[in-house]
Amino acid sequence: MTPKHRNKALLGLGLVLVIAWTGAAFGQATKSFSGKITEIAKGTQLDVGKRGTFYMLRLEDHPNIEFHLASEDAVRFGVVAAGGPAQVATSKMSKGLGWKVKLTCDAHKTGSLKNPVYKVMSLVRLDD
Repeated sequence: MTPKHRNKALLGLGLVLVIAWTGAAFGQATKSFSGKITEIAKGTQLDVGKRGTFYMLRLEDHPNIEFHLASEDAVRFGVVAAGGPAQVATSKMSKGLGWKVKLTCDAHKTGSLKNPVYKVMSLVRLDD
């Protein structure tokens, strides 16, 4: 093999490795959790220049993890009934309590190591 061919082969191998590494890195952008919803609470998130509400979910199999779900998504997924401006999620609003679900979350957690917080991107109800 001539040096010219060897350089092309090494360049091609390097390109394949970079593409494989990039694909693996993007594959870790989400994290999934499954379990039974044991708690639904409404919260307010303050951020610089804005304020928003969200729903906090807890799963039976992951009691130390908080899952934050945007208010619009909670209604869209059917976890809660549209309740207007109420500050508390009443039992009548919390339709998803007791559901077995699969949550797909942003893999970048916040909070502490003992009590991490994940932002929910999608929710799928599993058969009970």
